[in-house]
Amino acid sequence: MNDISAYINSELLKIPFNLFNIISEFIKLNSNVKVAIVGGYIRDLLITKIHKKTFFNPLDIDLITEGSSVDLAKFIKKNISNVQICLIKEFEIYDTVELNINSLKIDIASARKESYEAPGLNPIIKHAKIEEDLKRRDFSINAIAFEFSKKEIYDLFDGIKHIQEKELHLLHDNSIQDDPSRLIRCARYASRLGFKISNKSLQQSQKIVQKWPWSIMKDDKKSKFPPGISIRIRMELSEIYKYDNLSKTVALLNDWEVISIINKNIIVNNHFLRGLNWIKKLKGNYILYLLKNSENLEVNFQRYLINSKEKKILTDYLNITNQLENEKEKFLNLTPSNWTEFIETNNLDKETVKLLICNGGLFWKSFFKWLFIYKFIKSKKSGEFLKKEGWRPGKEMGDEIKRLRYIEIDKIKRK
Repeated sequence: MNDISAYINSELLKIPFNLFNIISEFIKLNSNVKVAIVGGYIRDLLITKIHKKTFFNPLDIDLITEGSSVDLAKFIKKNISNVQICLIKEFEIYDTVELNINSLKIDIASARKESYEAPGLNPIIKHAKIEEDLKRRDFSINAIAFEFSKKEIYDLFDGIKHIQEKELHLLHDNSIQDDPSRLIRCARYASRLGFKISNKSLQQSQKIVQKWPWSIMKDDKKSKFPPGISIRIRMELSEIYKYDNLSKTVALLNDWEVISIINKNIIVNNHFLRGLNWIKKLKGNYILYLLKNSENLEVNFQRYLINSKEKKILTDYLNITNQLENEKEKFLNLTPSNWTEFIETNNLDKETVKLLICNGGLFWKSFFKWLFIYKFIKSKKSGEFLKKEGWRPGKEMGDEIKRLRYIEIDKIKRK
């Protein structure tokens, strides 16, 4: 066993719940079955060793087996002990299993190879050896595996060398065409790990993105955005939004001249990046922020599977933005109650208001104050109180409650 294999083996022994020994026992009982750990867990262990960079404890582990993923999952569940929760979710289409043990997620897949009928469509899969499975992965640094029975490292694409060089290499010439979301993932890794994209991978990305979006024929129907592409791109952006720096990732895509993979009309400058940071702080709809400057909204609505509520949010944002720009003088002297009336009369969703805040400009603070202050202020007299004063329920009483509320809101200005 070489130094790298010995290091990986010693670290895998530390996986919680005695998983290493449980998997080793499964292999002994099934002599023709191979099991390997692959992907991010191995990658991060190697980065830690080579670059002395410490990562948080892994949230998930990826296993591949040349046998049944379900059999392995059931064996682990049966033999694991001292856990509160151990759940199995099966996904038959790819012969994969998700095993949740307390807060640890383990993805188990039967080794497979993939082929694509057309760019961006979901792949056709066939069972294969571990070596074949590694060929379907995205980057060389994610195609490193450690096989349990022989304690052997599989590194078919020089992933360890690329970790040493801090470079991201796509595995093959059709990688981005097969799955455009890989380009967004590449920027995420570059941002998170401090790696750079290799020249060959960057050239492939730029060449493919020049053709994006491409039309695809499937079942005699022409589509620019098969659902599989849309879902994968949204999932990648979601991962970045949750765990990484979205602003830095978008800035990298812009530097690489491939920003059109998201939206060709994005202008990445300090104003735009400030807004992205605010979207994160406000827990807003980052997809709508990325699409707000689209040349053709309907096309991008299709592209990102935008629902009717999201369409209204973005349409209202654009209408209000135009109104603020065209009638600037009218809004300069509005009181807090005037702003409240304007926002609530237009029935603006809070997500629309968040987009207006993130857009900056002269009036963002007024929208911010409504979202966090004005909208929560109430009239000092309730409907029940007014009834005792002789008011009858109806429009007049509603107007009086609104008037009294506005008085309370305008007191904010004097504080």
